[in-house]
Amino acid sequence: MKKRISYALGVTCATALLLGGCSSSSTYGKYMTLGEYKGLEVSKIKTEITDDDIEQEISYTLDDSTEYNEVDRAAEDGDMVNITYSSTMDGEDFDGGSGEDVDIQLGAGYLEGDILQDAESQIIGMKAGDTKEMDLTIPEDYYFDDTLAGQSIQVTLTVNTVSEVNRPELTDEFVASISDFDTVDAYKEDLKKTLEASAEENNEYMAGSDALTQVVENSTFKGYPDNLYNECKDLYDQTNQAYAEMLGLDVSDFEGTDEEIKAAVESMVYEDMVVTSIAEKEKITVSDDEYTQYVENNLDTYGMSSVEEFESTYSKESVMDELLREKVQKFLLDNAKVTEVSEDEYYQEYDEGETYSDEDVVDLSLDDEAETEIVDADTEAATEAASETGSEA
Repeated sequence: MKKRISYALGVTCATALLLGGCSSSSTYGKYMTLGEYKGLEVSKIKTEITDDDIEQEISYTLDDSTEYNEVDRAAEDGDMVNITYSSTMDGEDFDGGSGEDVDIQLGAGYLEGDILQDAESQIIGMKAGDTKEMDLTIPEDYYFDDTLAGQSIQVTLTVNTVSEVNRPELTDEFVASISDFDTVDAYKEDLKKTLEASAEENNEYMAGSDALTQVVENSTFKGYPDNLYNECKDLYDQTNQAYAEMLGLDVSDFEGTDEEIKAAVESMVYEDMVVTSIAEKEKITVSDDEYTQYVENNLDTYGMSSVEEFESTYSKESVMDELLREKVQKFLLDNAKVTEVSEDEYYQEYDEGETYSDEDVVDLSLDDEAETEIVDADTEAATEAASETGSEA
């Protein structure tokens, strides 16, 4: 399934703040030699928005406008049912075998690859309050735990509610009710421009990030301030915890080994040192006015209704650091040899290219000789955005 382009843009922006630089107020001359950062060769994706892209975005919009009306009758194909279930295997409970208040649209493929895949036909005909015992077989493509594939299970399933699904049709009237346009054609034309602008912003950021990675590879590091590493490690931990909570996972499920964690944090450290060094050499700064304008212009992107709500989730420092990074990345692209490529060509190059490694870095674990100021910031449950800390090395 293709990702929703406009949604992906919001995720990219939020992720940028989550993973932004750990500090942007230090001079790192004694720890590194900045590599070549002008005249880089950079590939940039050129996205072609197709009719399929437009239709899929419209499908998302129709889904968002769909109404679900509870009915007092037996469930039919196409209905949305809310269920609670529990399962046993040879009389024993097992991970992933139960769920409460789970919404399923019958016939929409919601249960494909799920332990309840074969239960769908048996749910049809049940009414709210009905409970049924089912003997099922876990499908061979069970995504949660392939060691359970093909096993027989016993399921107790209760239907809590049955709802009719009323999905609107794309008409001029519908378009007028959700937009400033009166016709479907005008709406599609504007949607295409919006998707193109979103894709271009994403592609620009990716190309700039690739350019920054090249500069890191071109630079030589002989250590880093301990406080900078600690701040990046805190940010790394907070970000992973936020993602884990949003995805309903445990951090240990995706965090990696101690060596991989150290490498990931050091990558953040080196990028921060490079961004700061380039900004200092080229006198690139971010003003308070630029910060304010950015926040006011992007409230909708972040799903915020006011500047106050935004600032309760993201620290000003994290935004300023990310804006500085974006300015540096733009500077790199403005001074690079940029080649536009298709998405397939880009990812083929990416797969064939060498990834950044810290094998050439001599980690002297130098003591930080400078005074450090730690700035604490809150994280909100909705986005669990981790605000980073500032330091002077």
